[in-house]
Amino acid sequence: MQYQTSNYIIDSNALTVKTRDGETLTIRPKTCQLLLLLIRNAGQPVNKQAILDEVWGDSVVAEQVVFQSINELRQLFQNEDVIKTIPKQGYVWLPTVTEKPPKQSSLNRKAAFLTVTLCAFLSTLFFALTSLNQAPNEQSKVQGSIVILPTQNQIEGNDHSWVRLGLMDQVIQRLPNNQEHGVLQTDYVLEVLERAGAPLSNVQPEHIRQIFTVSGAELVVSSKLSGSPHDYQLSYALHYKNTQQKGVLFGRNIQDVIDEFSDKVAKQLGEKSSLQANNYHADFNHEMLGVAIDLKLEDNHLAAKPLLESIIANDPENLTAQRILVSTLFALKDYSAVKKHLMLAIPLAQKLNDKNELSRLHYLDAIHAIIEGDDELAKPRVEQALQVAQSNNDWLFMAYSKDLLARIAQHQGEYELAKTYYLEAKKHHQVLRCPVGESSVWASLALLAKKQNKLDEFNTSLNKAKQIAKSRALTNQLKYLNTLNY
Repeated sequence: MQYQTSNYIIDSNALTVKTRDGETLTIRPKTCQLLLLLIRNAGQPVNKQAILDEVWGDSVVAEQVVFQSINELRQLFQNEDVIKTIPKQGYVWLPTVTEKPPKQSSLNRKAAFLTVTLCAFLSTLFFALTSLNQAPNEQSKVQGSIVILPTQNQIEGNDHSWVRLGLMDQVIQRLPNNQEHGVLQTDYVLEVLERAGAPLSNVQPEHIRQIFTVSGAELVVSSKLSGSPHDYQLSYALHYKNTQQKGVLFGRNIQDVIDEFSDKVAKQLGEKSSLQANNYHADFNHEMLGVAIDLKLEDNHLAAKPLLESIIANDPENLTAQRILVSTLFALKDYSAVKKHLMLAIPLAQKLNDKNELSRLHYLDAIHAIIEGDDELAKPRVEQALQVAQSNNDWLFMAYSKDLLARIAQHQGEYELAKTYYLEAKKHHQVLRCPVGESSVWASLALLAKKQNKLDEFNTSLNKAKQIAKSRALTNQLKYLNTLNY
């Protein structure tokens, strides 16, 4: 395995360190092993005992050998601040690290030679034609869904209990959507975690792999906050399907750390920097909201309701709590209370210009009208949700809104219009590469075909829905699909 960090490439097999220009630096094998240990744990402190066990486990040496090797590494990277000593914790590798897969063997290279030769001319022609009109960062832009995971908080005390969801949500709100990708909102990320069987904290590598499987994620971002007040350390990992980058940020002010972290992720998306935090209302910076969400995820809506009401009483502008309370009231079938809270929350979202929450509140308002049996009132409400979502490149709620418009049209007997809306919803899900969304749309198209007595269309659509569910390990979705029949 090769690792790229800063302007250097470290080969774990050859135990070499090279510059990007190909110059090989002089380094002792044991010192290189120590370097590899640090970069494999980039962003995490590695203590002296772990270093001795891993690098010098086959011999008896004094602790001084660790200090000597650390000094050698600092001299090797003399123009950069690469290693930070954390008292009583160990040493942290600071620069971002990218794993590079091993080079192909000569046999593999020969096997691939013909393919490469055949593709070379077409590839050269393609890039020659496209590069003139291509933005500098366009090739590196991430497509599909971006999943920011809850932050693992290792700082004791209640003062930082908000970090798990609050830090995560700040980063999410400050990352722009565009025509190529969508940043999943906090509550939908929690749904993805549940679908992947992953915990809300301490997500492991196997959970990351499952998140890629069950979602349209192209980039999954995990983070961990440690240290102490006024000496914060935020270690992070940027997980792609076949590689990952690790890094660590330090700061005395937690907001400065969050700002820098947001900028780091934004640059991965091809943006120069993240959106300004000036207008961000820290809805998730309230530990009680995290407890309420946990209860909601457990379907314990009765216990979640008073917590959400308490949050709103103390912070009326907490739109996230307002919306989650509305969802909770839906689950409790308290529709009069749903109407009351929507009438309060929608004008507030308009006043605060919170487009993420506004599109969701309009959507819930449309659902309320449908439950009340008023399709004519529901249609303009869902169109409002769609309009706000479109202005914000909110692909998920553009898809949800088109799906709801399709259901209204279907209920009114306008089957061709319903089909058009469903297909448009599928296109929006495809931007996010969301397998659940795509599979659900195919299932809806199957049921629409059944209503029209079109057996072939029913079977084709249902089979496509099942193929997606099977290939992406969507167990619950597949169970539902298996209940559908003609």
